[in-house]
Amino acid sequence: MSWKKVLGKSTIRVATTALLLSQLFGAVGSVSAAGNDVEVHLIGINDLHGQLDTTSIVSDKKVGTAPILATYLKEAQAKYENSLLFHNGDSVGASAPVSSLDRDEPTMEWMNMMGFDVGSLGNHEFDQGIAALKAQIFGGLDPKEGKVTHAGAKFDYVNANVIETSTGKPLIKPYVVKEVGGVKIGFIGLVTKATPSKVSPAGTAGVRFLSAEEEVAAVNKYAKELQDQGVETIIVLAHDPATTKEGVTTGEAADLAKALPADSPVDVIVAGDNHALANGEVNGKLIVQAYSYGTAFEDIKLMIDPTTGDVAEKSATVTTTFQDGVKEDPESLAIIKKSLDKHPELTKPVGTTDGSVTRTDAYNNEAPLGNLIADAMRQADFGDKAGAADFAFMNPGGIRADLPQGDVTFADLAKVQPFGNTLVKLELTGAQIQTLLQQQWGTNADGTPNTKTLQISGLKYTADFNKPVAERVTSLTLEDGTPIDPGKTYTAVVNNFMAAGGDNYKVLVDAKSSLAGPIDLDVFYQYIVDKFKGGAIQAKTEGRITNLGASTEQPETPVNTDVISRAEFVSALVDMLKLNQVAAAPAFKDVAADAAYADAIAEAAHAGFIQGYGGNFNPDRDITREEAATILAKLLNNPVSDKNAATIIAGFEDGKTVSAYAVKSMATLIDKGILSATDKKLLQPKQGLSNSDAKALIQKAVAAKAS
Repeated sequence: MSWKKVLGKSTIRVATTALLLSQLFGAVGSVSAAGNDVEVHLIGINDLHGQLDTTSIVSDKKVGTAPILATYLKEAQAKYENSLLFHNGDSVGASAPVSSLDRDEPTMEWMNMMGFDVGSLGNHEFDQGIAALKAQIFGGLDPKEGKVTHAGAKFDYVNANVIETSTGKPLIKPYVVKEVGGVKIGFIGLVTKATPSKVSPAGTAGVRFLSAEEEVAAVNKYAKELQDQGVETIIVLAHDPATTKEGVTTGEAADLAKALPADSPVDVIVAGDNHALANGEVNGKLIVQAYSYGTAFEDIKLMIDPTTGDVAEKSATVTTTFQDGVKEDPESLAIIKKSLDKHPELTKPVGTTDGSVTRTDAYNNEAPLGNLIADAMRQADFGDKAGAADFAFMNPGGIRADLPQGDVTFADLAKVQPFGNTLVKLELTGAQIQTLLQQQWGTNADGTPNTKTLQISGLKYTADFNKPVAERVTSLTLEDGTPIDPGKTYTAVVNNFMAAGGDNYKVLVDAKSSLAGPIDLDVFYQYIVDKFKGGAIQAKTEGRITNLGASTEQPETPVNTDVISRAEFVSALVDMLKLNQVAAAPAFKDVAADAAYADAIAEAAHAGFIQGYGGNFNPDRDITREEAATILAKLLNNPVSDKNAATIIAGFEDGKTVSAYAVKSMATLIDKGILSATDKKLLQPKQGLSNSDAKALIQKAVAAKAS
């Protein structure tokens, strides 16, 4: 569509998380403090992920980059007599190449230049293991490749829930005290308890993470120690997820707040990890989070009684770092320039394609882009002085976009692999490889198939879909046709999501050995650069996978039974209706103008099918049956009356669970034979829709509209 924008060369990576426009939120907490209270502002960020030169889009406007963020942070601090600067984890890891190619030393240098006072650990600080984590924080030669020497952080890092198994003590100091304006403030650090499932096992070797109960006990213990030192203002830098929606704050950070005593001395819990907005109070604790990638920052205002040290008033604002009219910080620009001068390839296209390197039908069959990614993974350097692995396996759900026709930039590669997963090299027997392939073919609770075909490198197989899953692989060989020996041990590269048993690939958890390696995107980028040298990027299907009895039809989008998102549902509807009438970007705050689904959402909004909530559409959230019904009902004439709608819905066992806004819509679709119940007379209004179910509903509704 004509409004679709292509970001400039200065944009290295587009943020993969949908960011909401953040405005000032009202004060949360007690009434005005006395006039002699000390006003302190805690200025902070979370989940920067080394995105030093990353421009994101929020509400059709450019946002972020370290030079812009630095200007905002410096100006915020300059306004206040008493302030501290902090970050709340994942400042490094899953980073843009301008930082990751030098083991995130550029990001550490930027934080030192900014004068951060305190930081906490996020799960991504563990990506390359404890030795690398300590080198980044305390200085020294980075063990990864041994090419980067870290200067170390010039500020304090804290964490209280990661314990070194060799000593039984916290990995780093659990808390620190900062004094500003004559008052003392204690900072306790935490990282999400889900870290072991987010990081390769090698990344957390040598440490253990406290359970929820142990974590609460640790916070209480250290809060008591701080009080014994005369510190009554206590902040928990918890890299735990939290989200505030419609005034309600939920997530792991909120659970922590509820688990702490109501009279706990903890005043504020800073959240992170899920890249969302949080600004609300739970059990007397203010919980705040400011999105990610430097697109926003939080300003936590504390009014502290200088006599008692208690917080008399607390509130927070979250400010979006829009670029328009903001001068870039020269010191930050200098750090980026130094890295780009060292890696000039980052500002240039990495190659071109003819539009054929796609992920089409990757859930069911071999795909050109799947082959390209798997080949790159197989060649990854794990620093073990070994050659290429025997095999590589890529889950289709991790391939998020096609390579565009024409020039391909690093930003395009980042859209394909946006998660910053760590690659893991495993040792698997031939029998385990066969089991892994069998685990591609799952079954949903309702008995329908759930296929997630792995994209592969280094092997070939034939699957006969006329046979049971346990017998389906009828031929399994190396690329040259040599049969794979069930008893032999092979090396295989997967991402850390799969290595932890994600997508039901449970056999990988039983691998003989596991070696953590580089970030998947870094490997993909370097492989493209080295192999194609800026020319035509080529990949095709090669007969690596032969499915007998399976459909050879290739739909535009992968056919699978995963629950689909609101954006995917709307895109399917717009595609079926062949809508193409608007030339304006969508008005929703959380729909970036360059998002793959942006044009479809704009068309659906123009047609009156969707309205959103509070200016947002929530494109990535799973769509429910009742939400789908409210969209499809707008296609139809002659809806049922309110009275008849109530009668129809009341006839179902779970009719009372249908949201009020969806009653008439669901009843209309039921009345016209579009929506049906399960065998148990259940509507299941809050249940998600699979791709196939959504397609069937849309087809019925469009047919009813035409009739």
